[in-house]
This record gives sequence, structure tokens and C-alpha cells, in this order.
Amino acid sequence: MGKVAEDLRPFFEPSSIAVVGASRHVNKAGHVIFKNLAENKRKGLLRAELYPVNPKAKSILGFDCYPSLRRVPGPVELVVIVVPARLVPEIMRDAARKEARAIIIISPGFSEVGNHELEAAVVRIGRDAGMRILGPNCVGVFDP
Repeated sequence: MGKVAEDLRPFFEPSSIAVVGASRHVNKAGHVIFKNLAENKRKGLLRAELYPVNPKAKSILGFDCYPSLRRVPGPVELVVIVVPARLVPEIMRDAARKEARAIIIISPGFSEVGNHELEAAVVRIGRDAGMRILGPNCVGVFDP
């Protein structure tokens, strides 16, 4: 891959990734996303620290799980959010407290369904904290 612009680097070359909404249930998006990251880490294709976040799990795919983003030890550069839309603003505030640089919001339920106020709140939180946002209602990034 060529040189990545510094403001986009956290999306493609993060030092740490938290997946909020990581799941043990194989049919859920939070499981598929975390599994792909975990497999790439085990193969040596991903150097980032990985943190699954789910208040109902102790571990996911062999990784210690954290009940909230606030409880993740150390910094988190990229936060992937896969939870119901109504929970996203609070997670964004937690990400700002962790000084995250980039956010990927997989969750649907924003302006595409008329929930413009919720989306505006998320954008405002991200802008105030200086975080780059991809989404909401997206599939993330893919770097072949």
C-alpha cells in the first residue's frame, strides 16, 4: 500500500482497535467484524492491539473482553461501533475521552431512516473531539 494521508492513517494502520458490540454469536455483525480482525492479527497481517467490547462477555475468540470502552486499558486509536443507533452518542463520548482518532459506525438507524437529529449529534461529538468518522450505516473499510 502506498503512503496513507496522516488524517486517514488510523483507518488503515491503527495502533489499536476497539470493536464496541463485538459478539460471541456467529451470525451477528459484531462477531464477523471482530473475527476478521482477530484472524488477520493471528496471521501477522494486523499489528494493532485488539479490544472486544461487550458487557455480557468475558472473552471473545480468545481475547479478553471489556464491559465498556472506558474500561479498555491504554489508548484506542480506532473505534468500530456495532450497536443500536441510540447507544452511539455515548460511545462517541467515551471514544473522545479515550482520545480516539477515528470512528467507524457500522450501525444503521440514522438519517437513512429519518433520524437526522441523532446523526447530527454524532457528527457534533466527533467534530468537537477532532475524530474522523466513517459512517453511519456503512460496512467499514477494505484494504485489498
